[in-house]
Amino acid sequence: MQHQGLRACVAIQVGLFCCVAVAQLPTAIPDRVQEVEADWLLQEKDSRPVTTRDDALSAVDGVKDGGWAFHTGQDNPPWWHVDLGRPHELSHALIYNRCDGAAGRMSRIIVLLSDDGEDWRQVYQHNGETFYGATDGKPLRVDLKGQAARFLRTQVDGPAFLHLDEVEVYGSAEPEKNLALWADADQSSISQWSSRSERPGPGDGPGYMLEEVLERGRRLTAHLRKAGVETRGCRGVLDAVSAALPTARTSEARGELWRRAHWAIRELSFSNPLLDFDDLLFVKRVPSSFSHMSDQYYGWWSRPGGGIYILKGLGGDTPTTHCLTSAMPEGSFLRPDLSYDGRKILFAYCKFYPNVRGIRNKETKVEIPEDAFYHVFEMNVDGTGLRQLTRGRYDDFDARYLPNGEILFLSTRRGQFLRTGRHSAMATLNATLPDCYVRCGGDAYRPVAVYTLHVMDADGGDIRGISPFENFEWTPSVTHDGRIIYARWDYIDRHNMPYMGLWSVNPDGTNPRSVYGNFTHSPHCTFEARCIPGSDRIIFTASAHHAITGGSIALLDPMAEFDGKDPITRLTPGVPFPEIEGWPTTYYANPYPLSEEHYLVAWSPVPINGQGSQPAADALGLYLLDAFGNQELIYRDPEISSMYPIPLRARQRPPSIAGAVDWEEPEGRFLLLDVYKGLEGVGRGDIKRLRIVGVPPKTQPVMNSPNLGATRDDPGKYVLGTVPVAEDGSAYFRVPAGTSVFFQALDED
Repeated sequence: MQHQGLRACVAIQVGLFCCVAVAQLPTAIPDRVQEVEADWLLQEKDSRPVTTRDDALSAVDGVKDGGWAFHTGQDNPPWWHVDLGRPHELSHALIYNRCDGAAGRMSRIIVLLSDDGEDWRQVYQHNGETFYGATDGKPLRVDLKGQAARFLRTQVDGPAFLHLDEVEVYGSAEPEKNLALWADADQSSISQWSSRSERPGPGDGPGYMLEEVLERGRRLTAHLRKAGVETRGCRGVLDAVSAALPTARTSEARGELWRRAHWAIRELSFSNPLLDFDDLLFVKRVPSSFSHMSDQYYGWWSRPGGGIYILKGLGGDTPTTHCLTSAMPEGSFLRPDLSYDGRKILFAYCKFYPNVRGIRNKETKVEIPEDAFYHVFEMNVDGTGLRQLTRGRYDDFDARYLPNGEILFLSTRRGQFLRTGRHSAMATLNATLPDCYVRCGGDAYRPVAVYTLHVMDADGGDIRGISPFENFEWTPSVTHDGRIIYARWDYIDRHNMPYMGLWSVNPDGTNPRSVYGNFTHSPHCTFEARCIPGSDRIIFTASAHHAITGGSIALLDPMAEFDGKDPITRLTPGVPFPEIEGWPTTYYANPYPLSEEHYLVAWSPVPINGQGSQPAADALGLYLLDAFGNQELIYRDPEISSMYPIPLRARQRPPSIAGAVDWEEPEGRFLLLDVYKGLEGVGRGDIKRLRIVGVPPKTQPVMNSPNLGATRDDPGKYVLGTVPVAEDGSAYFRVPAGTSVFFQALDED
């Protein structure tokens, strides 16, 4: 693939003696140059992980507004201190508390002094009275009586959090001068409420994180060199920039070196042989008006704008875009898929009706136009041959080509059936049937209808529900060996928040099994999972519960562990797992892996919004990301988000797994080998029977109604029957097909 470069080579002097070749700043296509360089600065703005020093600095920034300036984790004890630079005879300190309901946590605050930051002596402990500061003008005053110290520390007895608005320290020599203002500070830990503060002054402009840029570039050159890519040009530029760095004492000089290094890295990034395509399939889209992992896929919350697009000239000076769906009425487009031969596109679309969002009773659905729901469409890659594959008052989306020629998709057609399969799905073709609902949220204005995995033939016929699960399933994709990998929400008899784990299933619905995270609290959601070419690993978006899909990009080794953080590598460590670790100031989405080290992604420089707020319309653009931290802009529309990048090329078709389901057979069969496996503390021979319990879908949308179980939002249950367990712990029994079940081991009582 040939890319037109935006650079040339010239000689610049390094120090007094050495002349080397360094990439010249680009002069062609000035608008594109300005866009790319502005984007690098945008990435730097919040690209570094927040440190304890970053958060601690906020308490000496001169801002007193009654909120918390810094916030530690729960430590024993938590502490914060300021370094005054040298010893001073100290007059007093003023401590400004946060002025909300948590102010009382600081009522026993302790003040300590130190000469070296190692040995501390306590000089004060508060008497238990709550104090404020910004709201009443009465900060806590601690008299220090001329004691000499360089460090002042605050702490509380733990385990506890420590959070203050501002700390001021005054000396005896200049009693009006705040010695702590913008002095170095540190604290015991950071938390999800921590943030970064920047000092004003000469560094108040672009940061030009040149050292980090050089390190990332060197790691990329070393990697691509091993892959056989010619990297001498980039390495020469990076070496020359590094040699010139000690003499670059002004922001302008650093900025020039920063640009030269960046352009060299960009040229190398787009010379990657994995980029053996020039065109990208992607979507322009305004995110859902309701920020939630479930509601984002309902047509009634959609916002208008965008379409299915092709980008030509990947990485070049002048990439161009072409809309394939401009003739369709204004609406919303979702998550496309490209056929294995690269000739056809599946996507979801709904027409926008401005009044639908405000309908107070969406439960009955009859007042909602049929085309206001998402439906699956297919067309050729040039936009011709458009056809609609699904119909009805159901949301159908996330369609994926299966290796056998059929189409997988998510749908709310699961409905209120006790048994799902072909009969349940086909019943929806000519009738508006009621939905089933999530147990823990919603009402008639916001009915949170459950969507699950379905399959249809290539023409949209013979629809089957391949999952009887009574709760949500998300973001399916096809694995290297032809299975389906997807996320599902499993919170039967446990808290509802963190259990959006990764599962796999055969395309006919058989052999469902947990892949990762069924007992993992962080991240909340393992969404947008895709297998990586040439690898056993999986990439996914670590997303939030109460937000649209987006967060940090993670690499999963499913062969390592089934749960926990050990099998996860964070590819974007500066972005916390949203909600469970905090709300990030930037976020990623829609990863498409080219290898374990290189990815197409969408990235937002603005925060992801939690439930109750409306996501930014223009947040996301398309990028080339690598595992070394380099991130290069491909395309960004300043008016609307660009999402879901897919290389426009043919790809290898996975093997087709033969179906094993008789869709007319009313029963399935279970063989249990040994009930005692995993039943610790239960004696062999104690288990006499196995109770099979069914889990019906929830049939009305009101949150926690009826109120069931210890969590209030447990599902209903019904006993299907009880079967004997043999002496060796085995059992063989029949169960109605298409029914969610779980089991209880029973002793003789």
